[in-house]
Amino acid sequence: MSNEELVLLYQKGDKQALEILIENNKGRVFKIANKFFVGKTNSIDFDDLIQEGYIGLIIASEKYNPNMDYHASFITYATYWIYQRIHGFIIQKNTNDETSLNIPVSEENNSELQDIIEFIDYDFENVEEKIYLKKLREDLERVMNENTTLKEREILKLHYGWDCKECTLTYISGIFNITSSRVHQIENRALRKIRQSKWSRVEYKKYYESIRHNYKSIEKKIDFANKYFQGII
Repeated sequence: MSNEELVLLYQKGDKQALEILIENNKGRVFKIANKFFVGKTNSIDFDDLIQEGYIGLIIASEKYNPNMDYHASFITYATYWIYQRIHGFIIQKNTNDETSLNIPVSEENNSELQDIIEFIDYDFENVEEKIYLKKLREDLERVMNENTTLKEREILKLHYGWDCKECTLTYISGIFNITSSRVHQIENRALRKIRQSKWSRVEYKKYYESIRHNYKSIEKKIDFANKYFQGII
């Protein structure tokens, strides 16, 4: 029985279907939790991350609608919720991490992760820089939501370390059960969509010029921009 069939049964009240669904997809939860665990988790227990991942899987089971979200498969949709729960948990627990902007995770929308932001690996000099980069982050999130599918967004975020450490194409292929070359094709397609967007043609150039002409932390900002805009223009 497929994930989608199990979800429909669960949504109709079959609790055993949920147990089977969790059992069938626990490997995905472990893989995602492990990726975060080797990152900046401080004293967080791995079991806590697994528990949050299961909660994300259950939330996805309750909210999944096969007729929406660009006809995404359940596991693609669930991956978003698993990441959201684990990443939100880490942000909440890592109160001593000065590089975190401490933005809470929202669960109000099925497919958008507007409030999730990454652990930035730079020590920015002042509040203005943090606000600037937060705005840049929000703009990129919006552009991806408007121009790419769920799977395309997830692959971009995984590869460029949007919510955790950067993942290789091989690692991502294991998450989505597709070949590395297929992951690369999807990534290129997503970047092409962003490159062709109005934002890329107009707003990105403004951002980049601002970075280039700002005498403060030039190298840090250009490194940051290059990390997230590589391949876009």
